[in-house]
Amino acid sequence: MFYSLKKAVMCKALAKRNKQQPFDYERAEAFSLQGVEDSMVNNSYYFSAHDSKISVYARLGRRVNVDETWFCVLLEGKLYSLRQEFFPAGESPLTVKRAGENWTIRFEGTVNDSERAVFSATFVASHPPIDFTSHMPAARMAGAIANEKWDRTYFNALQQVSGQCHYEQEGVLEGNLTLGSQTLPFRLPCVRDHSFGKRDWNFMNNHLWLMAVSPQCQFNYSLVSYPVITALEVGNFRDGSGMHYMLESDLDFRKVDNGVVPGELDLCIRLDNGESLPVRAKVLSGVTYRFQDGAYNLHENIADFELGNQRCRGILEIGFNSDSKRFFNQRDYHSIKR
Repeated sequence: MFYSLKKAVMCKALAKRNKQQPFDYERAEAFSLQGVEDSMVNNSYYFSAHDSKISVYARLGRRVNVDETWFCVLLEGKLYSLRQEFFPAGESPLTVKRAGENWTIRFEGTVNDSERAVFSATFVASHPPIDFTSHMPAARMAGAIANEKWDRTYFNALQQVSGQCHYEQEGVLEGNLTLGSQTLPFRLPCVRDHSFGKRDWNFMNNHLWLMAVSPQCQFNYSLVSYPVITALEVGNFRDGSGMHYMLESDLDFRKVDNGVVPGELDLCIRLDNGESLPVRAKVLSGVTYRFQDGAYNLHENIADFELGNQRCRGILEIGFNSDSKRFFNQRDYHSIKR
């Protein structure tokens, strides 16, 4: 009963906040690090595009002192990836720029230590953005917060989470990829992700992100654990009937709490249209990235997906704090109300 009361109180507070501070897309698109001095403030751009033959992902995480840089291609079963993860601020071989309503992405550098790659593409949105704060059902965040012990110290610490902005948008990524002497034109369904605000990787316990995209559908499931929120789950699924948001999932947390990348994952999510969607993800290949001197290890994996009767490709991203005792705050899973 106490949990239900806390959840109801938090739902009301979140609804009020979202009404007073609605998502401002243009302001979010224009965010920059100009005038920022805190190296913990992050402005991150991520693009993930897939079909049955080729997968591409790229990330530029800008900070005042460093450019966190990812570039990876899976082509005909072979993985090509940028080995260097960090570059001095402004010196990344990956550039991301807004061009009117679109975004351009360009990479020129060495992959797999010795192979030259040139990548140039434009992202054109096909669907409205989804803000993880205001568009997801308030019950998801409210329930996660209601699981915790409340006091003034707790709500002060919670600001480390609520101060971030994170949204995604579905579209098409079109361009050319040159590997050695081979040039490949492509046009791929894509999801772009933009997040900004304070991001201390060592503040995270562990997380999981499943994303799949095709012309027919797009799927997202996100799970993150912080010291102040043991388990926050959100998600959405777009098909021919429109966008639907996740109300709950049955993911077995034991499959993602051992510091190991799962080869396969199965779960079922219940959507706000009353339907249930069975999900299966199978890892194909991936790259491990290490943040803050190894304090947090993130594994970015390209994966095949089955979403009900639809097949597509996407990402199985999973990350773990170097301190394994922090996973899910060592909570008994039965004590976490979902």
